[in-house]
Parts: sequence; structure tokens; C-alpha cells
Amino acid sequence: MSSPNGVASTRSWMRVGIAIALAGLTAGCFQPLYGERTFTGGSVSMGEALAAVEVEQIEAPPGDPKARMAVELRNELTFALNGTGRSVSPTHRLRVVINNSNSALIVDPLTARSEYDIVRLDATYTLIELKTAKTVFTSSATANTSYNAPGQQQRYAMLRGQRDGQTRATKVISEQIRNRLASHFAAGT
Repeated sequence: MSSPNGVASTRSWMRVGIAIALAGLTAGCFQPLYGERTFTGGSVSMGEALAAVEVEQIEAPPGDPKARMAVELRNELTFALNGTGRSVSPTHRLRVVINNSNSALIVDPLTARSEYDIVRLDATYTLIELKTAKTVFTSSATANTSYNAPGQQQRYAMLRGQRDGQTRATKVISEQIRNRLASHFAAGT
């Protein structure tokens, strides 16, 4: 006779063996998102697909802090999509519209001045296929960054903190958009 512990041990080893065999069979199905191999047997790798996205000029009123953020965001996107500097003929166009706002996070109860503020940057973006001029998808991205707003005597430090928060927000938005585009090119959705 066999003991119940021996049967349970054999079953658990069989389960482990089946799991390892299934993992070995499906291991060839996975590939890194930014790898050099092509997707679905096509001739375009992820780097080439992203490099073929042209980023339109982002509209903003001149002299507004939004204008500086629009330029920074476009530069960040251009570098994130084609940081190699290769000249690739565009297959898609990316249209981005941004809105920003500032709000107080912590207010000093004695002076009623804010001590920490939040920069919020919202971006709505549309990917357009150039060959057919059709919208592939529309999505949005949001970034909230905080900065220290020291008192009235340190106005320059407050403005520098605000600008740093805006720069960090544009980088976060750029990463979100790049990841969404990579997801689209990898999965087609």
C-alpha cells in the first residue's frame, strides 16, 4: 500500500512538471516591447514605428507659461519617439492639446499663503495615420507635480519651483504618451 503523503507528493511534483513544460512551450511567445525584433513578422521594429510619428506644434498663447510647457512637451515627445536623430519618413502624426492649472496644496494658517502648490497638466492627444488621414485613436494623459512655494520674500525661489514642477509634469506626460503609442504599435489597439 502507498501512503497518502506519497500520493500527494507525487501529484504536486506532477503539477510542477506540467507548469514547467507549459512555461517552456510558451516562452517563445514573449518578446520585449522595445526589442529589435519586429512585431507580427512585419518589417518595422518598435523603435522605427515610434520614430515614424511626427509631433505637431502644440498650440499655446505666446507669453503664457503654457507656451513654454507646450515647447518643452513637444521637445520631450520628439526625443522620446526618435531620440536617435535618424531621419525617418513619417507614417503617423501626433496632435496634442494641453491645459494647465496651479492650485495650493498646503496653506499656512497664520499668513494664508500657500506653502506647497500643485501644477496640473492635462494633455489630450490624437494619433492620425497619414496615408488615410484617419484618426487611429484619441486618449488623454494627466500629471500632477508639487513644488515648494516659500514666502513672499523668496519670489524667485517660488517661480523657479513652479517652473521645475512644470518641467517635471511635461516629462511625465511625455512618458505616458510614448508608452501609449508603444502599446498601440505592439498590440494594434
